[in-house]
Amino acid sequence: MVAPKKSGPLGLAGASELFQLLRDGRPRTRAELAATTGLARSTVGLRLDTLLDLGLIRPIGDGASSGGRPPSQFALNPSARVVVGADLGATHATIAVADLGGVILRTHRARLPIAEGPERVLGWVADEARTLLAEAGRTVADLLAVGLGLPGPVEHDTGRPVNPPIMPGWDGFDVPGRILDALGVPALVDNDVNIMAIGEKTRSFPDVSDLLFVKVATGIGSGIISGGLLQRGAQGSAGDIGHVRIERGKGVECHCGNFGCLEAMASGP
Repeated sequence: MVAPKKSGPLGLAGASELFQLLRDGRPRTRAELAATTGLARSTVGLRLDTLLDLGLIRPIGDGASSGGRPPSQFALNPSARVVVGADLGATHATIAVADLGGVILRTHRARLPIAEGPERVLGWVADEARTLLAEAGRTVADLLAVGLGLPGPVEHDTGRPVNPPIMPGWDGFDVPGRILDALGVPALVDNDVNIMAIGEKTRSFPDVSDLLFVKVATGIGSGIISGGLLQRGAQGSAGDIGHVRIERGKGVECHCGNFGCLEAMASGP
């Protein structure tokens, strides 16, 4: 949704970069952050001040000293804010509130066909987000951002679906704009299986550079990681294997309107 070097939910792209480094929970000194990022220590200091002012990180003690005053260490403050994640599938939706360390605070799943259209589905996301925030003892003011996974190709820079085969009414719809209007925070939108692939690599296979994640449910899709990077392809359709035609599917109609799609032959109910 947000192009590199532009302001994000943390205000400054540079502060966001440091925040991502500190999300693993490991304390680091200014010198360690400067060495990792290649930034000057003065620049690191300014960006740390931004994160400290926002309450997203906290000083937690001193690091090892090589002589003189021990350097301060900084680490993530996971309870400072919360995020909402929503997985919108072909027939069901799951939404959750989590702290900044990824701990799930509340979650809810419901039957919600994506074909009901963006206004209905995204309205549900906004309403359920408010409900879950309240159940977790938080408010919309504590919300930092929203992440959304959609069952179709997404133009990553804009967060808009691109010719999604099973999502009538969604093509080109401004999903981040709708979430911003409803909840007042930015939204990162991507194909659902791309997000799953990133999650699997991050949590389960951090040392693997090449990975193919395949989802088989009501629909079929894949997320491709090559050289450690997610491959989205033209118009976000790199892993959209569910609507590839297969020889044995001749004459079998798919719910996308075409015939012979892999999804028509091998997906679940």
